[in-house]
Amino acid sequence: MKKTFLFVLIFLFACARTYAAGTMRIVSVTPATTEIACALGLENELVGVSTFCDYPPSVKSKDKIGSFSDPNIEKIIMLKPDVVLATGLEQAQAVEKMRKLGLNVIPVEPDDFEGLFRSVMEIGKACGKDKEAAELVRDMRRSLDSIRTKVSRTDESLRPKVYFEIWNDPIMTAGKGSFIDEMISTAGGINIADDTGRPFSQFSAELVVARDPDVIILGYMAGGKSAAGSVGGRIGWGGIKAVKAGRVYDDIDPDTLFRPGPRLIDGVKALNDRFYK
Repeated sequence: MKKTFLFVLIFLFACARTYAAGTMRIVSVTPATTEIACALGLENELVGVSTFCDYPPSVKSKDKIGSFSDPNIEKIIMLKPDVVLATGLEQAQAVEKMRKLGLNVIPVEPDDFEGLFRSVMEIGKACGKDKEAAELVRDMRRSLDSIRTKVSRTDESLRPKVYFEIWNDPIMTAGKGSFIDEMISTAGGINIADDTGRPFSQFSAELVVARDPDVIILGYMAGGKSAAGSVGGRIGWGGIKAVKAGRVYDDIDPDTLFRPGPRLIDGVKALNDRFYK
């Protein structure tokens, strides 16, 4: 009886030491989940990431498990992960295949801040970081509340009209239901494309001119030209308020605008800074 009891104690101690030493093995197949994992203090537990995972920079040295759109499931299995962090819709087939092979996959697909907070909590729970996840969500909420309080002091009639360009050929923008639209609103802007009926869609160049935005945000670099110069040369765009006032910006890190992770807070702050310069 004593020997059995001693064996149980030794086994439990060994398990505790294993967990404390951080031997949980995590594979992340999306840049966003990699950033969330690292923000929760799980960088050492990451044994594999996608080729697109580049933040924090130190994760670039991790084993690569293929691209975001085409993860190498065989390589993932070889890494013997306890948890695989993935996205939902875009990786649905890969997620289903991995689950059929017995892998513990946590797919997250946040499309707004509340969804992001739930994703952080879900990842924290799956990886033994409940407390850290709750703290991270609390910090993000506080940051957003601080910006909202700042914005609330500005009369709505004085808030800038904003055109956000995802791409220029064809012209693509973000409408209601997108993270970008929520970020623009939170940062104190009025999205001129919030009536498109879709989160992302093509947009008429003539409509941009007609709606005459006060601020233009380019979600990509302008290709060596000045941001204002890159759009000011378009037919009719030279008269847009944003162009005339030099309020066309391409200097916000796209990852803080498009990657649904903790750095979206930085994206909102950057938008707010440019809306109220």
